[in-house]
Amino acid sequence: MASCATPPPTPAPPPGVPVPTPYPYAAEPVFPGYNVIGPQPEGMPLHACMGLNACAGADRFGTAGPPGGKGPNACAGQGYCSTGTDHTCHVQNDCKGQGGCGLYGTGEEMESPGANACRSQGSCATPINAERFSTNGANQGQSVWLRARAVFETNWAATQAALKAEQAAGKIPATQPLPTSPGAAPAAFAATGPTYLWISSDNEARGNMTACGSSGMSGAGGCS
Repeated sequence: MASCATPPPTPAPPPGVPVPTPYPYAAEPVFPGYNVIGPQPEGMPLHACMGLNACAGADRFGTAGPPGGKGPNACAGQGYCSTGTDHTCHVQNDCKGQGGCGLYGTGEEMESPGANACRSQGSCATPINAERFSTNGANQGQSVWLRARAVFETNWAATQAALKAEQAAGKIPATQPLPTSPGAAPAAFAATGPTYLWISSDNEARGNMTACGSSGMSGAGGCS
C-alpha cells in the first residue's frame, strides 16, 4: 500500500549558495573578473556598471569585445559592466561616475548611483550587483541598478553635450563616433542589472563580488 505521508521538506541552501538549477547565463560572456578591464575607447568616461557606458566598446571587455569573436558592444548603454577600478565601499571610488551606492551613504547620494561628481563622493561598491538595494533616501528598499540606469537615461542629453564639447576641444578623437541615444542593456540583464550568479560565475568565483558589508545588505547572499 502506498504511503500518504508528507515527505520532509528539502532543506534550503546555505546563504550565498544558489538553488541548483540550470545556469541561466550560459549564452552570455563570462564575467572577466575583479579589476580585469579591457582597453577602452580613448577619452571616453569610465562608468560604474552594466548599461551605463557612453559609447560603443566601452565596457568590461573593452574595444576587443568578449572572447569568442562576438565583437564589442555596439552603442551607449549596451555594455557589460563597469570600467573604473573596482572598489568595495563608500567614498573609495577613484573618479566621478564611479559610485555604486547601496549600503552606506546619504539619501541624496543614493538618489544618483553612477553619477557622483567627483573622486571619493561615490556611495558604495562597483560593480552594482542586481540584488543590491538602497538603504536610504527616496529609493530606499528599491534596486540600486535600476535607479542607476534611470539616472543614466535622464542625464543622457547632458552627457552627450559634454562629450561633444570634449571632442571639439580635442580631448576625444575626432574619429570617435558619439551616439545620439543609448541602447538597452544586454537583454538577459535589462530588467535587473548584473546578477550575483553572473558576477560570481555561478558562485564559483565569489572573489568577483566586492559589495559585502558585515550586515550582508549587498543583497548578494555572500562574498569571498
